[in-house]
Amino acid sequence: MNVSKLKKFVFAQSLLAILIISFSAIASESPSITPCTQQSDSKQPCLIELPEEAIQKLTIDAGFGWGIFSGTIYNGNKNYHVTQLVVSMEPVHDHHMDMHSTMSHDPRIHHIDLELPPISKGALSMPLANEDAHVHAFKWKVVKVIGYQSY
Repeated sequence: MNVSKLKKFVFAQSLLAILIISFSAIASESPSITPCTQQSDSKQPCLIELPEEAIQKLTIDAGFGWGIFSGTIYNGNKNYHVTQLVVSMEPVHDHHMDMHSTMSHDPRIHHIDLELPPISKGALSMPLANEDAHVHAFKWKVVKVIGYQSY
């Protein structure tokens, strides 16, 4: 192999390695939250995972019916604007349902986007996936709340 081909080969391998490393770093980032350092030049607020004491000030009255998870949410926080709920939903299969071998009992994680300013009430509505539409009940809980601090 001559020197010119060797240089091209090394360059191509280096470029490929950089692309793979860059893609891995991007793929591992949370799709819900953009780091505040990347947002500093924009007019967008800095999204954060709300602390537990802020989550405790949310009141949610929701349930399932007709293939939709819906209800209301009240944000009792004075300084936090809520933009997303991350909810874990575990199917509850009762004795009236035929248990198919393909039915999963594993919890599913859902992201519900919303715009809920401090001290306000809003609506929740999320259609269930087709494979969950037949399930009559879920054990659900909020596992994470995303938003930003408002001053």
